[in-house]
Amino acid sequence: MDKLSLLSQINLLDELPMEELKVIDEISEMQPIKKGTIILDPINRLEAIFLLKKGQVRLYRMNAQGKQFTVDILIDGSIFGETSTLSLTDDEIYAEAMTDCYICMMGKKEFETFIEENPKIAIKFINILSARLKEIYSMSEKIALSDVKHRILYLLLNLSEKSGKRNKEWQTINVKLTHLDIANMIGSTRETTSAIISQFKKDGILKKGIRSLSIHEAKAREQLERM
Repeated sequence: MDKLSLLSQINLLDELPMEELKVIDEISEMQPIKKGTIILDPINRLEAIFLLKKGQVRLYRMNAQGKQFTVDILIDGSIFGETSTLSLTDDEIYAEAMTDCYICMMGKKEFETFIEENPKIAIKFINILSARLKEIYSMSEKIALSDVKHRILYLLLNLSEKSGKRNKEWQTINVKLTHLDIANMIGSTRETTSAIISQFKKDGILKKGIRSLSIHEAKAREQLERM
Protein backbone atom coordinates (compact mmCIF):
# COMPACT_ATOMS: atom_id res chain seq x y z
CA MET A 1 0.00 0.00 0.00
CA ASP A 2 1.31 3.45 -0.97
CA LYS A 3 2.09 5.30 2.26
CA LEU A 4 2.41 8.68 0.56
CA SER A 5 -1.03 8.50 -1.05
CA LEU A 6 -2.53 7.57 2.31
CA LEU A 7 -0.72 10.44 4.02
CA SER A 8 -2.48 12.86 1.70
CA GLN A 9 -5.83 11.53 2.99
CA ILE A 10 -5.09 12.23 6.66
CA ASN A 11 -7.38 15.03 7.86
CA LEU A 12 -4.55 16.86 9.60
CA LEU A 13 -2.39 16.85 6.51
CA ASP A 14 -4.93 17.50 3.76
CA GLU A 15 -3.68 21.05 3.18
CA LEU A 16 0.03 20.26 3.07
CA PRO A 17 1.93 20.49 -0.20
CA MET A 18 3.50 17.34 -1.60
CA GLU A 19 6.98 18.45 -0.51
CA GLU A 20 5.98 18.41 3.16
CA LEU A 21 4.13 15.13 2.78
CA LYS A 22 7.33 13.62 1.43
CA VAL A 23 9.19 14.82 4.55
CA ILE A 24 6.63 13.10 6.80
CA ASP A 25 6.87 10.02 4.61
CA GLU A 26 10.62 9.89 5.21
CA ILE A 27 10.53 10.36 9.00
CA SER A 28 7.51 8.17 9.80
CA GLU A 29 7.06 4.43 9.79
CA MET A 30 3.86 2.86 8.44
CA GLN A 31 2.81 -0.58 9.53
CA PRO A 32 -0.25 -2.81 9.24
CA ILE A 33 -1.96 -3.53 12.55
CA LYS A 34 -4.15 -6.59 13.02
CA LYS A 35 -7.63 -6.38 14.51
CA GLY A 36 -7.51 -6.76 18.31
CA THR A 37 -3.95 -5.45 18.69
CA ILE A 38 -3.35 -3.16 21.69
CA ILE A 39 -1.45 -0.22 20.21
CA LEU A 40 -1.07 1.81 23.41
CA ASP A 41 -1.51 0.95 27.08
CA PRO A 42 -0.64 2.62 30.42
CA ILE A 43 2.07 0.08 31.29
CA ASN A 44 4.04 0.14 28.05
CA ARG A 45 3.86 3.84 27.32
CA LEU A 46 5.27 5.02 24.03
CA GLU A 47 6.07 8.64 23.24
CA ALA A 48 4.89 8.91 19.66
CA ILE A 49 2.14 10.34 17.51
CA PHE A 50 0.07 7.88 15.50
CA LEU A 51 -1.69 8.73 12.23
CA LEU A 52 -4.57 6.33 11.60
CA LYS A 53 -4.55 6.06 7.82
CA LYS A 54 -7.12 3.33 7.47
CA GLY A 55 -9.26 1.42 9.95
CA GLN A 56 -10.91 1.98 13.32
CA VAL A 57 -9.29 2.32 16.75
CA ARG A 58 -11.03 2.27 20.12
CA LEU A 59 -9.71 4.40 22.99
CA TYR A 60 -10.75 3.11 26.40
CA ARG A 61 -9.94 3.18 30.09
CA MET A 62 -10.00 0.25 32.51
CA ASN A 63 -10.70 0.24 36.24
CA ALA A 64 -9.08 -1.97 38.90
CA GLN A 65 -11.75 -4.64 38.39
CA GLY A 66 -11.01 -4.85 34.66
CA LYS A 67 -14.19 -3.09 33.52
CA GLN A 68 -13.62 -1.13 30.33
CA PHE A 69 -15.06 2.30 29.50
CA THR A 70 -14.84 3.35 25.86
CA VAL A 71 -13.76 6.99 25.55
CA ASP A 72 -13.77 7.44 21.78
CA ILE A 73 -13.84 5.66 18.44
CA LEU A 74 -11.30 6.87 15.88
CA ILE A 75 -11.69 6.38 12.13
CA ASP A 76 -9.66 7.02 8.96
CA GLY A 77 -7.69 10.27 9.24
CA SER A 78 -7.59 10.43 13.04
CA ILE A 79 -4.55 11.16 15.18
CA PHE A 80 -3.72 9.92 18.68
CA GLY A 81 -0.78 9.40 21.03
CA GLU A 82 1.45 11.73 22.99
CA THR A 83 4.91 13.24 23.36
CA SER A 84 6.34 15.42 26.11
CA THR A 85 4.99 18.53 24.38
CA LEU A 86 1.66 17.26 23.07
CA SER A 87 -0.91 14.80 24.33
CA LEU A 88 -3.90 13.64 22.29
CA THR A 89 -4.69 10.90 24.82
CA ASP A 90 -3.83 10.50 28.52
CA ASP A 91 -1.66 8.24 30.69
CA GLU A 92 -4.47 5.78 31.44
CA ILE A 93 -5.72 5.27 27.89
CA TYR A 94 -5.63 2.00 25.97
CA ALA A 95 -5.80 2.08 22.16
CA GLU A 96 -7.08 -1.08 20.46
CA ALA A 97 -7.44 -1.81 16.74
CA MET A 98 -11.12 -2.59 16.15
CA THR A 99 -10.39 -3.57 12.55
CA ASP A 100 -7.27 -4.30 10.54
CA CYS A 101 -5.53 -0.92 10.34
CA TYR A 102 -2.73 0.94 8.61
CA ILE A 103 -1.03 3.25 11.09
CA CYS A 104 1.89 5.61 10.63
CA MET A 105 4.03 6.27 13.72
CA MET A 106 6.17 9.37 14.21
CA GLY A 107 8.65 9.28 17.09
CA LYS A 108 8.97 12.05 19.69
CA LYS A 109 12.16 13.57 18.28
CA GLU A 110 11.03 13.45 14.65
CA PHE A 111 7.57 14.81 15.47
CA GLU A 112 8.80 17.73 17.56
CA THR A 113 11.40 18.69 14.97
CA PHE A 114 8.74 18.63 12.27
CA ILE A 115 6.39 20.78 14.40
CA GLU A 116 9.12 23.36 15.00
CA GLU A 117 9.70 23.63 11.27
CA ASN A 118 5.98 23.63 10.38
CA PRO A 119 4.07 25.93 12.77
CA LYS A 120 0.82 25.65 10.82
CA ILE A 121 0.74 21.96 11.74
CA ALA A 122 0.96 22.98 15.40
CA ILE A 123 -2.11 25.17 14.87
CA LYS A 124 -3.98 22.21 13.40
CA PHE A 125 -3.10 20.14 16.43
CA ILE A 126 -4.54 22.85 18.67
CA ASN A 127 -7.74 22.72 16.61
CA ILE A 128 -7.88 18.92 17.03
CA LEU A 129 -7.44 19.22 20.79
CA SER A 130 -10.16 21.89 20.98
CA ALA A 131 -12.60 19.76 18.97
CA ARG A 132 -11.88 16.69 21.10
CA LEU A 133 -12.41 18.64 24.32
CA LYS A 134 -15.76 19.93 23.03
CA GLU A 135 -16.84 16.36 22.24
CA ILE A 136 -15.81 15.16 25.70
CA TYR A 137 -17.60 18.04 27.47
CA SER A 138 -20.73 17.52 25.38
CA MET A 139 -20.82 13.77 26.00
CA SER A 140 -20.14 14.27 29.73
CA GLU A 141 -23.09 16.65 29.94
CA LYS A 142 -25.38 14.18 28.15
CA ILE A 143 -24.31 11.32 30.43
CA ALA A 144 -24.82 13.45 33.55
CA LEU A 145 -28.16 15.03 32.65
CA SER A 146 -29.94 12.74 30.18
CA ASP A 147 -31.67 9.38 30.35
CA VAL A 148 -30.28 6.30 28.60
CA LYS A 149 -32.44 6.70 25.45
CA HIS A 150 -31.16 10.26 25.01
CA ARG A 151 -27.54 9.19 25.49
CA ILE A 152 -27.78 6.37 22.94
CA LEU A 153 -29.37 8.58 20.29
CA TYR A 154 -26.83 11.34 20.87
CA LEU A 155 -23.94 8.89 20.59
CA LEU A 156 -25.25 7.21 17.42
CA LEU A 157 -25.92 10.55 15.75
CA ASN A 158 -22.39 11.66 16.64
CA LEU A 159 -20.88 8.46 15.22
CA SER A 160 -22.97 8.74 12.04
CA GLU A 161 -21.75 12.29 11.47
CA LYS A 162 -18.16 11.18 12.06
CA SER A 163 -18.15 7.98 10.00
CA GLY A 164 -21.32 7.60 7.96
CA LYS A 165 -22.62 8.21 4.48
CA ARG A 166 -25.91 9.79 3.54
CA ASN A 167 -28.57 7.81 1.67
CA LYS A 168 -31.68 9.99 1.36
CA GLU A 169 -33.12 10.32 4.87
CA TRP A 170 -30.81 7.67 6.35
CA GLN A 171 -27.24 8.09 7.60
CA THR A 172 -25.04 5.02 8.00
CA ILE A 173 -22.96 4.37 11.13
CA ASN A 174 -19.79 2.82 9.75
CA VAL A 175 -18.27 1.90 13.09
CA LYS A 176 -18.14 -1.69 14.30
CA LEU A 177 -19.71 -1.52 17.76
CA THR A 178 -21.39 -4.16 19.89
CA HIS A 179 -24.25 -3.31 22.23
CA LEU A 180 -21.75 -3.72 25.07
CA ASP A 181 -19.43 -1.15 23.45
CA ILE A 182 -22.32 1.32 23.23
CA ALA A 183 -23.32 0.61 26.83
CA ASN A 184 -19.74 1.26 27.98
CA MET A 185 -19.64 4.55 26.13
CA ILE A 186 -22.83 5.94 27.65
CA GLY A 187 -22.60 4.44 31.14
CA SER A 188 -25.38 1.86 30.93
CA THR A 189 -25.79 -1.93 30.83
CA ARG A 190 -25.76 -4.15 27.76
CA GLU A 191 -29.27 -5.44 28.54
CA THR A 192 -30.77 -1.94 28.78
CA THR A 193 -28.92 -0.77 25.68
CA SER A 194 -30.06 -3.78 23.62
CA ALA A 195 -33.69 -3.26 24.64
CA ILE A 196 -33.62 0.43 23.70
CA ILE A 197 -31.92 -0.20 20.35
CA SER A 198 -34.56 -2.85 19.54
CA GLN A 199 -37.28 -0.31 20.31
CA PHE A 200 -35.60 2.31 18.11
CA LYS A 201 -35.65 -0.21 15.25
CA LYS A 202 -39.38 -0.81 15.78
CA ASP A 203 -39.96 2.95 15.80
CA GLY A 204 -38.13 3.36 12.48
CA ILE A 205 -35.28 5.39 13.96
CA LEU A 206 -32.65 2.70 13.37
CA LYS A 207 -32.36 -0.04 10.79
CA LYS A 208 -29.89 -2.84 10.30
CA GLY A 209 -28.24 -3.07 6.89
CA ILE A 210 -26.04 -5.76 5.43
CA ARG A 211 -22.81 -4.22 6.71
CA SER A 212 -23.79 -1.35 8.98
CA LEU A 213 -26.45 0.24 11.14
CA SER A 214 -28.28 3.29 9.81
CA ILE A 215 -30.05 6.09 11.66
CA HIS A 216 -32.97 8.20 10.43
CA GLU A 217 -31.54 11.61 11.31
CA ALA A 218 -34.81 13.58 11.27
CA LYS A 219 -36.65 11.06 13.44
CA ALA A 220 -33.69 10.80 15.81
CA ARG A 221 -33.48 14.56 16.30
CA GLU A 222 -37.24 14.79 16.71
CA GLN A 223 -37.04 12.11 19.38
CA LEU A 224 -34.27 13.98 21.16
CA GLU A 225 -36.37 17.14 21.25
CA ARG A 226 -39.19 15.25 22.96
CA MET A 227 -36.96 13.90 25.74
